Amino acid sequence: MSDLLPYSIYYQNSAGEIIRFDEAPIVVQTTGLFDWQWNISTYDRAIRDGGRAVAARRPVQDRTVVLDVFADTQAEHDAALDRLCHVLEYDINALSPGKLWINGRYIRCFAYSSVKTIDRDWTTYTVVGLTLKIISPAWTAEETVTVLPTTSQSGGGNKKYPGKYPYKYSEGGSVARFINDTAGTAPMIIKIFGPCSTPSVYVGENEYSVNTDIAAGQYVTIDQRDKSIQRVSQNGTRTNIFNLRKKSVDNFLPAPTGMLTVSCSGQFACEVTFLTQRSEPERSLRENMT
Repeated sequence: MSDLLPYSIYYQNSAGEIIRFDEAPIVVQTTGLFDWQWNISTYDRAIRDGGRAVAARRPVQDRTVVLDVFADTQAEHDAALDRLCHVLEYDINALSPGKLWINGRYIRCFAYSSVKTIDRDWTTYTVVGLTLKIISPAWTAEETVTVLPTTSQSGGGNKKYPGKYPYKYSEGGSVARFINDTAGTAPMIIKIFGPCSTPSVYVGENEYSVNTDIAAGQYVTIDQRDKSIQRVSQNGTRTNIFNLRKKSVDNFLPAPTGMLTVSCSGQFACEVTFLTQRSEPERSLRENMT
């Protein structure tokens, strides 16, 4: 990253294409991305001495980002504008939000408006005003801990446990640890790898379980973002097994704050991706995700 901005920022569309906003030819000029808002629901007390807060949530929001697009040649300038349109507009046509990253955290959003100021006398410089519809306004960081079977050999043999985020493996056995150092709970994506039968994963004191067999090469995903439970076959086919969840536990209870232990029986492997959330990204750089 260049020194033009005191933070890392880039957009990643739903096809995985990335365009940076912190280095030439496209650099953020001004932004409202560090602003935040909650909606507080209240009710009036019976004795008429004020109210009481009963719920809080982050609403869907619009935010603006003003970009400077500049280059040494007209061809480079025009190519930058063309690529900006391509990357952003892909998500509109796919109706699938992209991710805007700042310092290792992202929000899910669409860029639905682009207003340009073009100088007749300086045609290699354009100011672009973007309006974002923020679908998931919490700034999210993803971190995965993996618990391997106690019976597996070093290196896991021929087994492969897919994932694309940084891992923290257990130091041994069927226990790993994670610290949720944010102020709120963290949704999770839990993956349980076969072969196993009626497996349970524990995060802190909470149990997450499915009443089904998982064959070798398959895994089950409990995704708390959309409250789904799916079996994924070796060829990638997904099957809804929501009705096979263990109904005596809450599979969609997010992780609490503080030090958490992730554990299972030791007969199978599991992955827990914690989606820690904040109202604004940290000022310090967490990690360069590119």
